[in-house]
Amino acid sequence: MRFTTKKANELIEEAVGGDTIPIVNFLRGKKNISEFVIAEKTKTEIHIIRNALYRLHNANLVDYKRKKDSKKGYYISYWTFNQKALKDVSRRLQVNKLHKLQERLEKEEKNAGCFFLCSNACVRLDFEQGTVNEFKCPECGSLLTQQDNARTIEFLREQIKELSAKA
Repeated sequence: MRFTTKKANELIEEAVGGDTIPIVNFLRGKKNISEFVIAEKTKTEIHIIRNALYRLHNANLVDYKRKKDSKKGYYISYWTFNQKALKDVSRRLQVNKLHKLQERLEKEEKNAGCFFLCSNACVRLDFEQGTVNEFKCPECGSLLTQQDNARTIEFLREQIKELSAKA
């Protein structure tokens, strides 16, 4: 599976955060770039660069090598973008989304007809939360009304079906 730069950046942003995109864009097509060079070229402080690189590394999106600087005596990390990992990141994100949707569907089905909405759309509570709050909105104090969640359940089923087809 090939990813356009735009699609790859969307995936990376979702997986580890949008602040990592300039770093990834700088590293694309390069190998073993010092974190100090990355900081200099992206005009970003070194501690911010390191934080972003570690998050990218945790998602397996970058690889690094450490070498000891013979003059200064400390270690410097040299980073390379791992384009091949995008496929795994995409799959992992899809599995996580699917899992969350399935959990939400389970909760919605288990509590069918037992959700309560604020008329001002402040909150949506299940029966237990509603009773604790005496069926009044904890935000604005207005009376809660019972919600039929059949459409929500159907929507979640469709989302799960679509995501499962892509997997």
